[in-house]
Amino acid sequence: LERLSHPTLPKQQQHLPSRRPRPASAAMVRPSMFALVASSVLALQAAAEAMVDCGGHFETGCDRCPQGNKWAWCNGDCTWMQDPVNADSGMCIPQVQLGGGLRGGAKFYYWSLQFLGGGFLMLAFACIYYSKIIVGPPRMNKITGVSGWRLGIFDCLKKPDTCLHVTFCLPVVVGKNYYAADMGFWPGCLISYALIYSPLYPIGVLFRILMSGKMQEKLGFTDNNFIVDCFYNLFCMPCVVGRESLEVDCETGAEIKCCCQLTQQFKVAVEVSNLLEKGEQSISRSCQRTCLPGGH
Repeated sequence: LERLSHPTLPKQQQHLPSRRPRPASAAMVRPSMFALVASSVLALQAAAEAMVDCGGHFETGCDRCPQGNKWAWCNGDCTWMQDPVNADSGMCIPQVQLGGGLRGGAKFYYWSLQFLGGGFLMLAFACIYYSKIIVGPPRMNKITGVSGWRLGIFDCLKKPDTCLHVTFCLPVVVGKNYYAADMGFWPGCLISYALIYSPLYPIGVLFRILMSGKMQEKLGFTDNNFIVDCFYNLFCMPCVVGRESLEVDCETGAEIKCCCQLTQQFKVAVEVSNLLEKGEQSISRSCQRTCLPGGH
């Protein structure tokens, strides 16, 4: 009975190890874990990219950042654009990154507002200046080529009225100088404003250097230095325009004071005065070169 209940196995089968199910290998588990972690990271990255940084918290859009706190909660990736009409209203907009690293959004908006607003005020003053100084009466004289002596770059500091004009109304003074040289008041005024008060300032400097050379030729000055003109116009353009304005005023016999007050001398008297002044300067220079140190 015992043999029947426990039958004997063949010898070959008695020594065979028992077969158990093997666990999955580590090589098969690692790829699945890596895929899980990678998918989780990508999902978190996608969720983070869908949010914007408001400065202290995250939202799905810049318009949701303020939550009633206006500009105080509009930071980070967003910026606050104030309503120019109503000081209590505005909007939170994204700071768009434009080509060349220039930030757009509100900064471009504010620059445009300032450029157009300043241009409107400058245009209004230019119209008043043109009607009172250029057209008159008396109408402003033009350059005849019989000029006095060349002034220094900082001589405009001695004239407070000229300093005020070139500081706050530089394009208008440029237009006045170009009118006296038959180069046009309005083209000089408008082009100067568009180039000087914009990112096109380097082009404005080149424009000023070109026109300054023509102005010096009109005034009868031949001692022009291109490198010096470049340096002055690049770093001290108001000084150059102020000196040019004083030279034009001396040549035309005009005296301009704030605000828009013109005193005009007769053209013939101005030409005679400039000729006498130029002759005296030439005689004094020739005397300094020929006379002995003792004055004999």
